[in-house]
Amino acid sequence: MRVAMLTPMAQDSAIADVMLQAVPDLAREWDLEVWYPAEPNPRPCPVPSRSFGALDSDALAELAEFDLVVYVLGDSPFHAAMLPFMRRIPGLVVLHDASITNLVRTAAVRDKSLDTVVREVEELHGEEAAEILRVGYAPGGPLKWLDFCSQVPLDQIALQRSLGAVVHSQWHARRVDGMSLGEITVAPLPVPTSRMREKSERARGPIDKALAALDPADLLVVTVGHVNANRLVDEIVSAAADLESERLHVWAVGHVESSTRAELRRRAVQLGLGDRFLLTGRVDDALLADVLERADIAVALRTPVLEGQSASVLTQMRAGLPAVVLNHGHYAELPDDAVVKVDPDNVRHGLVDALQRLARDPEERARRGEAARDYAGARNGSAYADAILVAAERALAARPMTVLAADLNRRLERIDLHRQPAVVDLVSDLAFELFDLA
Repeated sequence: MRVAMLTPMAQDSAIADVMLQAVPDLAREWDLEVWYPAEPNPRPCPVPSRSFGALDSDALAELAEFDLVVYVLGDSPFHAAMLPFMRRIPGLVVLHDASITNLVRTAAVRDKSLDTVVREVEELHGEEAAEILRVGYAPGGPLKWLDFCSQVPLDQIALQRSLGAVVHSQWHARRVDGMSLGEITVAPLPVPTSRMREKSERARGPIDKALAALDPADLLVVTVGHVNANRLVDEIVSAAADLESERLHVWAVGHVESSTRAELRRRAVQLGLGDRFLLTGRVDDALLADVLERADIAVALRTPVLEGQSASVLTQMRAGLPAVVLNHGHYAELPDDAVVKVDPDNVRHGLVDALQRLARDPEERARRGEAARDYAGARNGSAYADAILVAAERALAARPMTVLAADLNRRLERIDLHRQPAVVDLVSDLAFELFDLA
């Protein structure tokens, strides 16, 4: 079977990393070709690959010749060039994020279709939501925008013409159930192997010095990933301060905006953490590995949850660290023997309790860390490829339904009934009954 996989291939794309882990196994079953948005320095690919740009008739004709097209989507501009192709050629969607609001808006601005998307949001979510999407800003700051993305995920735009979807948690599967005519397959996301290749020499010296300054008796708590508003780093700082332990250090590893850096540093100083709180900035894989090897406890808090599975928490678990997470979204599905789950409605108390418990009991840290390593280690490219192969078979079986749906929609459009929900539901229910599509 000839399959085209459209995926980013940028060096710093974690999604490219995990998809390439599955490619060798997929290529043993498929005649596979990787298509990627134009990229000056793409990752090496073990199968034939080619770049693509804006939608054009030649590229569409080529894609139409494949037996199946697989679209790999995440909420970043890396994926924007794929959306126009998805609207023309239905395929299997590998959906990495539970919200693709930023992606859809970026693509809509690029191809001058923002007004169309805004109208759709107005129909589904009301005028206020439509205006927020139009201006690209939610009153109240970055966290309000993230809340908006959670409430208006725009995932239906990626799935409404799809042959099925691959997601990475049961929680995400429930969120998108019914959006595709095909089936939803849950696949075990592999742990990224090389999320960042460029060397961070600027960070290496100070962080090496900070690592060397830690006493063997010091406890290092780390949180990994971009320091966004939904990561609750301020809560981690406050909880660490509440423990009143001079041996507890907190490091946030990942990119941080200068304004956020200043605010968090100010808070840490006010609470008495001083030089026991470190914002490392962006680091390369080698430096991250050094930090995780020294770390004792991982904390991975997200609210709202915008990703379908967290690559950063899997990375920390693979390093053998017990992780503290909020008991919601896909984090609630992590194994209870590997992570400590905190009530999202009582973050401060739960976080203090979890950190205190792990700080006092090295045997529990070791036991949970080993379980975490085992869990993350079982998530590899081969297991991921197996799930994608199953999803592809289901997608091919769904193709007749998409043809029927497209024909029904054209007929309803001709009589101007395609925007009448009661009529659409009636026609759809009848079609499912007559053709046994359930």
